[in-house]
Amino acid sequence: MRGLPILLGFAAIVFAPLGGVLADDGRSSFDRFADRCLDRGPEYDRAVALARRNNWPALAADLVLSILPLSEPVAFEGWSIGAGSEAPFEALVVGRGMIGDKLVESCTTAFAGADAASFERSLVSTRAANPSGEQNGEGRVRKFFTIERDGFKEAVTLDLPIYPNGSDEVLASVVAEQQIEN
Repeated sequence: MRGLPILLGFAAIVFAPLGGVLADDGRSSFDRFADRCLDRGPEYDRAVALARRNNWPALAADLVLSILPLSEPVAFEGWSIGAGSEAPFEALVVGRGMIGDKLVESCTTAFAGADAASFERSLVSTRAANPSGEQNGEGRVRKFFTIERDGFKEAVTLDLPIYPNGSDEVLASVVAEQQIEN
């Protein structure tokens, strides 16, 4: 998650000429993050199927790895959403990896032109996210939260500008233990 402004700017330039599905569907950035990553928790297979169904263009592996919150993923994929539309850049990145002896999945969205303050307020007010830490960087702050759903804890990370202006670059991730359905 290093160099987010540079990565989002580069990705927006690279994917601007491509056709695709409109990212700005009238919902807030937070609502799109919640729908794709948060409401059911990270689901790697579901995200891959959604990307294929919508023909989203794949992101370069190095860009995906720079956004992915897992340090040693066993699988990862990422896509530009809404490439070629008038909407600001948006990306979806998913991964699987091990943390200790647990298989986890992650789901991350990256947005350009989002309202960072509103995004954070929505996370806290609608998902009962509990703050669990914070790291300040050069011009950015990484905020950590926990959410409990159905007895399982999920880790949510927001990477936000220190001074949001309403048209911000926001990176939001959720990491949770993989849930295997029988």
